[in-house]
Amino acid sequence: MRPTLRGEGYGAGVFGLVVMFVRIGSALRTAWERPTFRGTAWTLALLWTSATFFYSAQERWGVLDSFYFAVCTGLTIGYGDLAPATDLGKVFTILYGLLAVGMFAALATQLAQAFTTTHADRAARFKARKGKAKRRHDSS
Repeated sequence: MRPTLRGEGYGAGVFGLVVMFVRIGSALRTAWERPTFRGTAWTLALLWTSATFFYSAQERWGVLDSFYFAVCTGLTIGYGDLAPATDLGKVFTILYGLLAVGMFAALATQLAQAFTTTHADRAARFKARKGKAKRRHDSS
């Protein structure tokens, strides 16, 4: 039996993944137009950069390990494969974690708002086009 796009199978999963990426890209474009989203994104990038430099210098980790730890800490993943060994590193991680988790949450909230706005706008445009086509069909 051959799977269809709506049925189970490889094609349905790939199609859904493509649709999801298109919608996320559209939401990112919408969100980037908002100054608050851009400000939050740049602030988060500054936090990542400063944490990466701090861990490289203080903990003597490589740049990739430092960036990896900064992102994992900000996302509250906490694999446990890296941990600061110095007291200053531990204090910095506490403060950084409080800031980064809040910034990630703010960025995710703003992206979700843009996603729902984009989706609602798309649905309204579709409904308007459908109504226009129906009126045109009824009048003929």
